[in-house]
Amino acid sequence: MAAPDGHINVLSRFDSYFECSSTANAASADPIPKTPVRNTIITANATCSYPKPEPILSSACVFDAEEIPRSKCCSDSSGDCSQKSVNLLICQYQAAQQYVRCTSTDNTNVTDCVVSNAEKATWLPYQFLIYSGSEKCPRAKKILTTLAISNVIALLSAALANTTVIKHLIGRKQMFEYTEIKLNFLSMFVSIGIHVSIPFIIGVLLEKQGYTVNWLQQVLIWTVRPRVAPVIAILGFINASWMETAVNEMVADLLFSVPALVFAVYAAFFPNKTTNPAKPAEYKLYHAGGIIMIIPGVIIAFSFLMGMCLRCAPFRAFKYPAQDLWRILRNPVRKLQKKEPVPQREVHISNFKGWYINFFGLGIILYIGSWLVWASFLNMSGDLYCPASLNTVATVLFVYPVILNVLRAFLSLV
Repeated sequence: MAAPDGHINVLSRFDSYFECSSTANAASADPIPKTPVRNTIITANATCSYPKPEPILSSACVFDAEEIPRSKCCSDSSGDCSQKSVNLLICQYQAAQQYVRCTSTDNTNVTDCVVSNAEKATWLPYQFLIYSGSEKCPRAKKILTTLAISNVIALLSAALANTTVIKHLIGRKQMFEYTEIKLNFLSMFVSIGIHVSIPFIIGVLLEKQGYTVNWLQQVLIWTVRPRVAPVIAILGFINASWMETAVNEMVADLLFSVPALVFAVYAAFFPNKTTNPAKPAEYKLYHAGGIIMIIPGVIIAFSFLMGMCLRCAPFRAFKYPAQDLWRILRNPVRKLQKKEPVPQREVHISNFKGWYINFFGLGIILYIGSWLVWASFLNMSGDLYCPASLNTVATVLFVYPVILNVLRAFLSLV
């Protein structure tokens, strides 16, 4: 494919603006990759004719270009144009990517496609954006629906894994009241391990699809996705036999409040600095979701510190999983010694419900905040969050809760 006629300099219109400023004071926001990007093979086609990129790219970032002279930071020796220069650089870099995508899409007005997407990068956390080289991008609605279906599958599989209730419903056996809760440390350990591994698996799948995918950032954003732990906890209030499953989910969920805190602080306090009036009102939801997600993270961190210093309940309850681990390790030895196995530790509900309710409350707050952040981020991003395919990601999200609850049912026999 022949290159368009003429020398192409995507920043030629804005050279004078960059001359008076560097991006040194905002270097952490530099969007240019430090590592080589993957090459793509384009088959030559004598009939193809792409529009010249220079006028399109010049039209894409008008606000950010004009903001520099409008602010008079170039003429004021005490002024600092670094952030404005970074905004312009981010916008132009995104415009170049969008030009490649938009020209690959059939029946698309390339200019409108590029202009409508490029400036979004100045108010979105560009580290989390994905360009995979795909012609079509999944809609935000599809990604959010995938997350919702995954939550429903996790809830149903957790509900059906409770054989006690199922036997009562199917066999009409008398339901007895639970006053003691068994804690299986091995089950909790497996739950945490699987939950932690899922974002890393998704990060690897997305990295393999994209040219500009930051693996670690994708792991982080999928770590803070909405998870159904607090909804499963509601089952524990309906019948205490679900409490162990709910505890496993909530402990894993609240462990994720630490990386959620990192993402939430960024969303709440360090949004990209732009005064562009095109920034949608939905950005306020993203901002609010970040603030909401901070609440459980701060409370959990503070409570752990206080719990270690003052031995405050309900965190003393963590001694029970530790004792259960000791039981699992001791019983094989006792079997060799022909001694009776140590029974699984049971905890009376009166010692259990306090922190269960506290964790449930924190989980609900985290759940609401994560939905706000994800929904607003994806709706604002549009084509800027563009994995090539969601099929493998959806498969992981749909299958793993079923496997996890099957393992829990098996481990309950240990």
